[in-house]
Amino acid sequence: MKRFYFASLVAVTIALAGCSTTPPTDEKAFAAPTHLTATLATPIDIDLKWQDNASAEAGYLVEYSPEMNGEFLVITALPPNATRYRHPHLLPHTRFVFRVLPYFGPASDSAEVKTGKEGPPHPPTDAETANTNSPDIGIKRSIRSMATFAEVTPTDFRATLIPPAGVKLDWIDHASDADGYLLEIKPEWSQEFKVSAFLPPHTTTLTSYNFPFDTKFTFRVRPFFYGTPSNVAEQTTGNDPTLGPGTWIKSGHQSEPRKNP
Repeated sequence: MKRFYFASLVAVTIALAGCSTTPPTDEKAFAAPTHLTATLATPIDIDLKWQDNASAEAGYLVEYSPEMNGEFLVITALPPNATRYRHPHLLPHTRFVFRVLPYFGPASDSAEVKTGKEGPPHPPTDAETANTNSPDIGIKRSIRSMATFAEVTPTDFRATLIPPAGVKLDWIDHASDADGYLLEIKPEWSQEFKVSAFLPPHTTTLTSYNFPFDTKFTFRVRPFFYGTPSNVAEQTTGNDPTLGPGTWIKSGHQSEPRKNP
């Protein structure tokens, strides 16, 4: 074990000051992922890997461009510090273009609801359907600066059961320039929150019905903004090993064998 000796109390004080934690700069906190690569794990499974450079990310969105025209669709949302993802069971002999997009924003406190026993839905009351939180409540701050980042955390987050299996969520919005809100849900059988919905900026209430009966759910919301995406990586799949030997060609969205004359 290494030991460090200091000649005086002054030296100790200086050393401790040098080791103190300082808030990250915006550039570091919101840094883009780099070095994205796409490799074939199997002929129809693609492994993505990248370098995580941000210190304040809420997570990463893995995206692909189905038309390879610069328009991207979200495949999945991953937690912070993620650096890899496998895109499985893909169409054979197809080119895939990927990128990774970080998103940033502080989550609200969580709230729990346990849905009721199976039965006919109850009509919601006026109180359950009313927007109880005005979008103008509270001072708005920028989510895009670490100086005010924590101040945009949603407050007064509530979850109310609409029997038997509906839930109404309410909160106060404090973000002036978010790209939107994320609804994150953790069912009782999971250890992690999952992104379940993208909501418009300044949303302060959401009602959703038809949750599973007799189940506990934990909810939270997160204002967010999109960071700078990674570089683009592409890969082309090969033969589907489940289809047997032979040369295959694409026919519409299916793959069919091409018989030799």
